[in-house]
Amino acid sequence: MGATERTSYEVQAMRDGRWVMTSIFDAEDQARAAATKLLADKKCEGARVVRNWNRQDGRMVESEIFCQTRTVRDDGPVRIVPIETAPPRCERTEDYYGVDSRMVMSRIFHNYFEKAYVTPTEVIHNFRELKRIQDKDSLVPSAVDRVASLQTRQSGGDSKARRDEIFKTLEQMSQRARRAEQNGLPKLGGHLSQCFGELRAPDAADRDFLALAVLSRELINTRNWLGKLERLCALAAAEPDPHAVTLLDGVIADVLGADVVQEILGWQPSLGQAIRSMLDLADGRLAADKSPSGEPAELLNRLLAEGKLPTSRLCLIDRAHRQLRSANPLRRSEPSKELEEYKAVVARMATPRGLYDGPNTADALTTRYSRMVEQGGDAGKRAAIAATFRAMPDRAWGVIYLCELARTAYAKEFAADMVEQFHITLCTRRLGDLCPPSLPPKERMARATAAHAAMLASPFPAKVKEQVAGHIDGLLERYLIDEQIVEKLDHAGSPLRDRAIRLVQFCAAGVLPEGRALTRARQRILALLRQPNFDEHFVQGIPSPEAGQAALRQFHQLLVKAGFG
Repeated sequence: MGATERTSYEVQAMRDGRWVMTSIFDAEDQARAAATKLLADKKCEGARVVRNWNRQDGRMVESEIFCQTRTVRDDGPVRIVPIETAPPRCERTEDYYGVDSRMVMSRIFHNYFEKAYVTPTEVIHNFRELKRIQDKDSLVPSAVDRVASLQTRQSGGDSKARRDEIFKTLEQMSQRARRAEQNGLPKLGGHLSQCFGELRAPDAADRDFLALAVLSRELINTRNWLGKLERLCALAAAEPDPHAVTLLDGVIADVLGADVVQEILGWQPSLGQAIRSMLDLADGRLAADKSPSGEPAELLNRLLAEGKLPTSRLCLIDRAHRQLRSANPLRRSEPSKELEEYKAVVARMATPRGLYDGPNTADALTTRYSRMVEQGGDAGKRAAIAATFRAMPDRAWGVIYLCELARTAYAKEFAADMVEQFHITLCTRRLGDLCPPSLPPKERMARATAAHAAMLASPFPAKVKEQVAGHIDGLLERYLIDEQIVEKLDHAGSPLRDRAIRLVQFCAAGVLPEGRALTRARQRILALLRQPNFDEHFVQGIPSPEAGQAALRQFHQLLVKAGFG
């Protein structure tokens, strides 16, 4: 069989962002003619020719020899998605390229981006794409008007003047993208960082812009989200330059602002489960091998687990919060289990490090519950605060929740209602009322201590903070006495060295806050340290003087960590 007989040319057309085979030819010129004919149809999103060569060993080698894609212009009117909260105000041109600005673009231009399969990064770094969206109906003017109105409503000022400011900046961004295209850009090689040295840029900011313009020029030819995601994740995984990874992270976050997240997660039995799965993905803990997206999901999950994509992680968390705040039921198929689903979300967001994303999570949980109560308006919000407090895993978590909520917009009108909830905490008489008795002693004390720390760091009035934190400290002290925690650590039958180390390790573990409980434990240590000839007794049984001195040095370091400086 000759080389010609082993070669065929496959013609593919792009439909809804995916390549679909339309015909196969033996001759390259016939295939190219067929692709050109496809492109004559104004509704065709793209056409390409793939050369297939059958090797003698039976394997097939594919290579793309022609590809042209485009945004279909006659796809009907596209409108903005009205946003309800004002985005951060961009004061400098560079702010418009930032992650906050692009996240707003993802939301307000969602309908357009889903049709065109482009990201905010591609639009603002590629002149042709920027021109397309500016020419599309009244999309850009409507978006600018919405943003300007929200920003001036919140901070004051003239909305018309703010619109003019935004339009002026958009014109500067358009000129910048045009200059990049006219000056010529290198092709993207194996790594994004490889093109840094080839870019004629006066400063780091301009170099980053041009590097993203290079990346955008390639991504535009991929008109489906999973394809873009796989390419970006592959680049990030292989990229040796941390700054280049940061740039890629921003573009991956753009892609995750699209509906591709649903493809990654696959079918979910409820919105509540989808929110929990989204947080699993943000933490790099998604069971990616079960995702219908395959390799892109596994790559993304691994990069998130390695902590290489902080901006993408924030994007996923923001999306989870917006879904939580939405009016969509958490369990549409079983309305009677809505509260059960809500509590499952609460449990996922109550992490060992605190409430998942602090004030943002507290706000989202409260807003969701306000949709579950019968009352409306301010009465409904008050009821939601009380109900969310009760829905926390325990009362210690209730304290942490209120402290985080006090940092949100709810505090402006409902601070007194938050303070009122603390009476439930102040009514507790033992640690088991504040934290579940089923927890191991160390975890129980650590959780109470976390609530104590949250209270002292909160914006509540000093009198309230002192009262609640003092009560928690008292519960911890009573727990130490009732359970004889210190006495068990300082068992008289154990060698002095073991007793001293156990007590100091306990004080250094962070399971008790500064206060009466910790002072009680420290007093026991001081009693040991003041025993005559403590050092001699401490090193007793250690085989050599050198080893004894090393053990003493380690013990003194532990003393400093435990607060005995």
